[in-house]
Amino acid sequence: MSPRDSALPSRRTALVLGAAVLAAPASAQRTGMLALRATYGERGPEIGNELIWRIYAVRSTDATLVQQSDQPRPSFVLPPGDYAVHVSHGFATAIRQLVVNEVGSASVIPVNAGALVVSGHIGGPERPMPPARQTLRVFIPTPNNSEGRLVTSDLRPGAILRLPEGTYHLVSTYTGTNSVIRSDVKIETGKVTEAVVNHKAATMTLKLVRAVGGVALAGAEWTIETPGGDIVGEAVGAFPSIDIAEGAYNVTARHNNREYKGVMKVEGGVNRDFEIMVE
Repeated sequence: MSPRDSALPSRRTALVLGAAVLAAPASAQRTGMLALRATYGERGPEIGNELIWRIYAVRSTDATLVQQSDQPRPSFVLPPGDYAVHVSHGFATAIRQLVVNEVGSASVIPVNAGALVVSGHIGGPERPMPPARQTLRVFIPTPNNSEGRLVTSDLRPGAILRLPEGTYHLVSTYTGTNSVIRSDVKIETGKVTEAVVNHKAATMTLKLVRAVGGVALAGAEWTIETPGGDIVGEAVGAFPSIDIAEGAYNVTARHNNREYKGVMKVEGGVNRDFEIMVE
């Protein structure tokens, strides 16, 4: 083989490689980078956690989810085009339309969000309510209805609930009782609203006795009613206990086919015995 012939394969290889290099830019997809972060309102501090970002590609009247992230400062690599950026912080959300090009861009999106934390007491601040005994519901009021639209029914005492700025209606129930407290709370952007609910309720122990302070009779059946006749509790036994809201109640004890009645006055935070005398 001559020197000229031995050079041919190398030249052909170089031509093929050259063609591949020239073709590569034509087949590569153009992209740009979009860097995002969120703040509490226009001038508030940066939101550093509990964020969910969703990027939608906007084509005519359609929007398609293309990427998402739960990072506080995400960066998205996207083809140039029109996009809608949606960010959520708990129940608070914000959306902004952006254009991405090959140069790349950064954007700060304000979210008008605050937070609510609720705790409960029984009869006063010195008696915290066991968290398992407090049921909390949060509503958005509507015209002529303070409980217009339910936001959540499973808020736990002490937990942080992220909400859009505005006024909400809070309903706290001392679980297992007729003690229900309703109040309005205002949520401000970048602030944590701490709501303390004081339930005026007590634990009453029912006794049917033959003499004051005497031994309770076994087998008594109890009915507790409001002055309007609504039944708020029933029990069976010698000395059953019932948790009940502050107020006055009509109590009926049935024993050996006879009925005995009394009026029970409940003072919030004062647990005591309530006796009905057998005549």
